[in-house]
Amino acid sequence: MKKIYFSCLFFLAVIVISSCVSSLYPISDNENDLIFREDLLGNWVYKDMQTQLIMNKAEHKKYKITVIDKKNKDNGGKNNSFFDTSYYSGFLIQLNNQYFFDCTPDTDHPQFDCLGEETKSGLLPLHFIYKISSLNNDQISISSMDIDAMKNFTANSGNKIKHEKLSKDHIMLTADAAGLQKNILTNKEATFVFGKPDILTRKK
Repeated sequence: MKKIYFSCLFFLAVIVISSCVSSLYPISDNENDLIFREDLLGNWVYKDMQTQLIMNKAEHKKYKITVIDKKNKDNGGKNNSFFDTSYYSGFLIQLNNQYFFDCTPDTDHPQFDCLGEETKSGLLPLHFIYKISSLNNDQISISSMDIDAMKNFTANSGNKIKHEKLSKDHIMLTADAAGLQKNILTNKEATFVFGKPDILTRKK
């Protein structure tokens, strides 16, 4: 069983590249903690205008997220643009007047059907944690966890936060929801693990 577990971790470490810091568990396992804000719904674009984020309503106070990245591919000296689309499921909680967003790959999306049922059943849905500094109808300020800051925090906090180093560029937190909340999300000494915020503007 242990061999299968770490095989799954390795597989996910390879295919999940949207963040260098992930979590094995969600930031809350209590549905009563979930908060739904209508002003998160809609189409949002990053400052560089290369990434679009579409937030839709899902069941049980959750969100369906589509991320569309515009990328350039060198094709024989010619730069051809293409769009890379990813699908996530997410939810919002509030701790000490601070919003945190948890999102994980949406393996129920039809695009995942190409993996096959046996492959899908072996996937561990890693979670990516974001801090929302401000939110209004036209703008979101959101921060992801910074890999270098997390390396520093885990190196100097002893065993306060459980984690695994899947590679030099990927740390996976293995603490449960209570551990994540206590040792990172509400821990003033850990606030620096969230990097510089990105500004998303509502697409008109």
